[in-house]
Amino acid sequence: MSDSITALLDVHDAPRTRNDSQGLLLALASEDRRQLGAVMTQALARRSAGSSFLDMALDLLADEAVPGVCADAWRRYREGERSELLADVLTFASYQAPQVLQDEWEALLAVAIEDEVQLASQVWQALPEAIALQWAQVLAEADDDREMMRARALLLAAQPGTYAVARGYLADWGRLDAEVWAHWAGVANGPLPRRLHDEAPLHIRFGREQHRAQQADEPSWRKRIWRLHPTWNDGRAHHAGRMGGLLEALCGSCHAPLQRLLQTEAAALQPGAAGEVTLGLCLDCCGWEAPPVRFYRHDAAGQPGCHPSQYREVPATPTDNGDLMQAEVGLVAMESARWRQQDWGQSNHRQNLSRVGGAPSWVQSAWYPACIDCGEEMRFVMQLDSTLPTTAESTLLWGSGGMLYTFWCAKCRVSGHFWQCT
Repeated sequence: MSDSITALLDVHDAPRTRNDSQGLLLALASEDRRQLGAVMTQALARRSAGSSFLDMALDLLADEAVPGVCADAWRRYREGERSELLADVLTFASYQAPQVLQDEWEALLAVAIEDEVQLASQVWQALPEAIALQWAQVLAEADDDREMMRARALLLAAQPGTYAVARGYLADWGRLDAEVWAHWAGVANGPLPRRLHDEAPLHIRFGREQHRAQQADEPSWRKRIWRLHPTWNDGRAHHAGRMGGLLEALCGSCHAPLQRLLQTEAAALQPGAAGEVTLGLCLDCCGWEAPPVRFYRHDAAGQPGCHPSQYREVPATPTDNGDLMQAEVGLVAMESARWRQQDWGQSNHRQNLSRVGGAPSWVQSAWYPACIDCGEEMRFVMQLDSTLPTTAESTLLWGSGGMLYTFWCAKCRVSGHFWQCT
């Protein structure tokens, strides 16, 4: 182990100087990110305290170091070791290296039951069919609520042959209704699972001026993280797009022009679709004025228009939240599968969470709104974090710094938007 790693952990492990480890960690990451794997392995061996700085080290790990660090933590946990840092690494593993945890399913279920580790939903999607059938039989024979976690895991696996059993058990013994359980699993409410999101997110690569504005008021250490973090910088462009600018369509509440959230190829939202689609929204009314979900019908050219049912004859006069900065953006696919699922809380403003497709990073509870025209739950297509720069030289906040979620009904060509915050 290098002297720099020893020095960093010595500083970190002394409570009075723990905050000083941040600069050392970022210097090490800038020098050679591969060394962060050794930092985490040694921190686990020393049983260092969990901290935001070691969370930062996990986020910035080189791809090749992730499986080894996660496997070491998983071994330690199964051998009976417990610590805050160990729980943090296993939670991280469930998002960025789920394959490491998918070797012993009963052991993984025991972790979920213990409830010290907050596992990502995706870890259950690789549940082998034979084990899923065994678990479904356990649920079918259960006559109490002691198999709740097994039922949740089976629900998240969302396999057609066993989903209904898990859903039925949760409906019988859980405290939430069927739609809540279904949306938590990312599927439509019904006896058979219909996925409401895909598994291939495209991160929004912001333009140079946008990124400069995003960083303007950030502390220097966060700017350094963003320069190093792959979700802000890596990936290969699949689609181009435009953000910002006013549209011809008017808001149904305040009658002001909608603003362009994203204009891009329709195939980015709906595989195989032709032409373009423009997602627009009134930033002043969405989330502040009723109704909570804003719906728009899209014409043949993909342009949005206020849904007639949400039009008000007497316009509202909301607070002006500013206009989005106009810019060309890219929609990029990350080379690593690490970022397929991201958690809003764990990101802690380090990761770029603005993306098209993939699974939503919920701030609060999962909810997929029903299409205002056909009534079917809409498919999730985009989320925009509170890092969107405006022409007022600031960034747009969704409430107190939350997330905007956008949904699409391909059958009706309707988009829907709402945001969540803490």
